[in-house]
Amino acid sequence: MKKIVYTIGLMLGVMVTGQAQTKLLETNAEMAGVALVGEEMLLITKKEDGGQYLYTARRNNPEAAERALALNAGQVNAVVGGDLAAGEVFIYHKSGRRAEKISIYLWQNGEFVKSEELPVPRLRNHSYNLGLFLTQDRRQLYIAAELAGSQGYDDLYRSEWNDNSWSKPGNLGRQVNTKAAEFAPFVSNDSLFFSRQQGETAYIYGAPLKNGQAGEAVRLAGVVNGKEAYNAYLSKSKDQTMWVSATTQEQPRYIAYLLGEQRTEVTAAPTPPAEAVSVPPTEVVSAPPVEVAAEAVKAEVPQQTELKEVASAEPAREASMRVAAPSLVLYNEFNRVHLSLQQLAGLSRFLRQQPDGTSFVIKGYSDGYGEPAARQRVSEQRAQSVKNYMQRYFAGKGFEIEVEGEALPEKGRAHRKTELYLVQ
Repeated sequence: MKKIVYTIGLMLGVMVTGQAQTKLLETNAEMAGVALVGEEMLLITKKEDGGQYLYTARRNNPEAAERALALNAGQVNAVVGGDLAAGEVFIYHKSGRRAEKISIYLWQNGEFVKSEELPVPRLRNHSYNLGLFLTQDRRQLYIAAELAGSQGYDDLYRSEWNDNSWSKPGNLGRQVNTKAAEFAPFVSNDSLFFSRQQGETAYIYGAPLKNGQAGEAVRLAGVVNGKEAYNAYLSKSKDQTMWVSATTQEQPRYIAYLLGEQRTEVTAAPTPPAEAVSVPPTEVVSAPPVEVAAEAVKAEVPQQTELKEVASAEPAREASMRVAAPSLVLYNEFNRVHLSLQQLAGLSRFLRQQPDGTSFVIKGYSDGYGEPAARQRVSEQRAQSVKNYMQRYFAGKGFEIEVEGEALPEKGRAHRKTELYLVQ
């Protein structure tokens, strides 16, 4: 088999004189992105009870962040592109199942002014998590979702604007997507960046782009990928690169970082005898590129382990039944099926304490927002997500698992949850 070597021009691991990694903000609040508008304005995305909202802060005083009223036109709001250095920001708003849009804002005279709106493609997204990135020319939309034909969990797709509508999203293929969840796409020049979740951790990857199609993705080396951490939401503005890294401790800490004056592009440049794919820097970096073998990169992706039911040689216990009260309650964020980093950490601690062969009933719940059929589906998906996590990372303990779901009429975080019952 012909060996393919991918050359990554992403020199984040090499600190050049005068260039430093800066810690912008550290908090227990869950951050889902940070972006720099112009030279001094930070846009911080936070997940909270009831939704996801944008906050503004001065770069030199991020702790004084305030909710940006003009930018929060929905229950879910996110930065999805724009010419950030020039003060143009694309914001995704979702206020209902079919109430989604992308608004174009300009930072003018000390305030954000909306100039126009764009539609969002209609998607049958089985994940109920959605990530978007709209290119500056507004012609290509990169999507993180679980659509038909996905490789596993959330995959990355691309849709094109055809004068008055979006094309059917096309899967970027196995060179980018795996059985793990790919999310948080970001495009800079001819490079695609995204994160790949692996249990309680996530790492940022890069792939070259040509005519909108992605080459083989490789995990980035350097400071953007802290070991055994949740690294995600990479964004760029001029010479500034930002990302969020979270710890996996009992009390997760979310830290927003900035790396200044560092070019982070991946260029495609064939070099015989191997096909090379790289990220083109817009300026010359004195450090040599890092070469990564494609086979080695693929080996970093953990393979999913299927959990097989443990057959007992003993007769079934007639009195086997679930306990009356849940042994663990996990809370899901609004509009999310998968658990947050903090909830996953609690789940892992609980499972490590359980003896091998323990039997569980996992029951997922959705609250009163949305149509009944969709709510029931979400409740079951929340339970299935926990089961999949247990199968993947605790297969050796031989747990026996049943899954249930229920849609509750009440609204609010207390009713968006997943419960684990022991069976005795």
